[in-house]
Amino acid sequence: MVGFELPKLVTRVRVPADALIPMFKLQSTDGKARAGILKTAHGKVRTPLFMPVATKASFKWVALQDAEKAGVECFISNSYILSLRPGVPVIKKAGGLHKFMNWDKGIFTDSGGFQLISDELFLKMNDSGIYFRNPFDKNRDFLTPEKSMQIQEDIGADVAMALDDMPRYGSNAKRLEESAARTFEWAKRCLDSHNSKKQLLFGIAQGGTNKKRRKKSAEQISSLPFDGFALGGLAVGEPKKKMMEMAKINLSIFPGKSPRYLMGLGSPKELIEAISFGADIFDSCFPTRTARHGLAFTCKGNIDISKGKFKLDLKPLDEKCGCPVCKSHSRSYIHHLFKVKEENGKLLLSTHNIYFITKLMQDARKAILDGKFITFKKKFT
Repeated sequence: MVGFELPKLVTRVRVPADALIPMFKLQSTDGKARAGILKTAHGKVRTPLFMPVATKASFKWVALQDAEKAGVECFISNSYILSLRPGVPVIKKAGGLHKFMNWDKGIFTDSGGFQLISDELFLKMNDSGIYFRNPFDKNRDFLTPEKSMQIQEDIGADVAMALDDMPRYGSNAKRLEESAARTFEWAKRCLDSHNSKKQLLFGIAQGGTNKKRRKKSAEQISSLPFDGFALGGLAVGEPKKKMMEMAKINLSIFPGKSPRYLMGLGSPKELIEAISFGADIFDSCFPTRTARHGLAFTCKGNIDISKGKFKLDLKPLDEKCGCPVCKSHSRSYIHHLFKVKEENGKLLLSTHNIYFITKLMQDARKAILDGKFITFKKKFT
């Protein structure tokens, strides 16, 4: 943009959220595993926490009421996508995203940085911001850290995420260095332009799978007065061993008194492993996306319900699960729905997976509080 001048940053002391709302309290630890309470403008959220993804203010194949019945305390939407449609004016007129959706619990919103790895949306970027292709009308749109903060404040999320420069998996060292440096500068701009006293703001560290870049980015972001800290750019195709190695680096640097958020992780076994390293919060579309392809979570591992061996299997998806799907339907029935391409099969499996992953977090939390997390974890190794 010709003549564009970056806004002058003002260094200031930022008090996390509102002094009247104590933000995060650790209740118990077991090894490095942590159980805590995150207090937001819409109530308490218990950690470890898994957030289902509601990109467009809706879960895929799961009704809001069913998610609430499952015990979901918080989810994450995409503020940038929502700003395009239905648009900030629509959400503001409704009284904010909570009232627009009729949801009175926690909501995180992502900034739009994740869309950098979308070939459909991402066009180009510079130090000022990101150029996207609007997926609805195909026009070009420009997103800056300041604009992202304004969007997230306007729609009323409980927790906003700073705009970051997220590199693709496999990026070279030069790109990773550029990404981490820009993420740090954008983080400072987000802090400087964030004005809501009721909204928490989390910073995001990048660095790809490069130990040196990951460490430096975590140190830089940790030096800033964010309310919480997130591990970005992971769970995007890298080997699982490498992902956990990078997560350990971030978690060893992030402040222990703050909530720590590993973005994009949603597989039951990996969630338990990440909790054992000290991560508190997670999100992923994995439970519902894989459900649409026939994958069901169970206490004995994942099963593909479309396989022929389930044709005559009258057991529930998981005999230890108390969700409405397992109480009411057999593997045989859900197998049938997938075979005849009846869409209710996707609904039932998605609902089950959300129940399962939410209950898994509740059980992990109880194990930490009871000092039995190591024994609990062994079930998943």
